[in-house]
Amino acid sequence: MRNEQNSKIIDYSSALERVGGDESFLKELIDLYIEDFGEKFVQLQKAVEQENLDQVKEIGHSLKGSSGNLSLPSLQEASYQMEMAGKEKNIEKAKKALTLLDQEFRQLNEFLLKNN
Repeated sequence: MRNEQNSKIIDYSSALERVGGDESFLKELIDLYIEDFGEKFVQLQKAVEQENLDQVKEIGHSLKGSSGNLSLPSLQEASYQMEMAGKEKNIEKAKKALTLLDQEFRQLNEFLLKNN
C-alpha cells in the first residue's frame, strides 16, 4: 500500500500516522468508511435527482471530512466539488461531481482489492 504512485488514492503513511501506526485499526476505519460512503452515495444520488442542493452540500461536506481524516486526497477533492456544487446551487456541477465521486470510489476499491 505504500507505493508513491497511489498517493492520490490514499496517502498511506499519513493515514497510518493518524492512527498511531496501528495498521489493523486503519483497516477497520477504511472498512467503516467504505460502508458509510455507500450509504451516503445513495443519499447523494437521491439528492441530486431531487435537486436538493442543501442536502448535496451537507453530504459533500461530511464525505470531505471523512475522506480527509483517512488521507484519501482524490475522494476528498471530489467531495469538496460536491459540497461546492451544493453551496453554489449548481445542479449540473453536482451531477459531474457525483460521477467523479463514483469514479474515485471505484479506484479506491480496486486499489484495496489489489493490496489486501
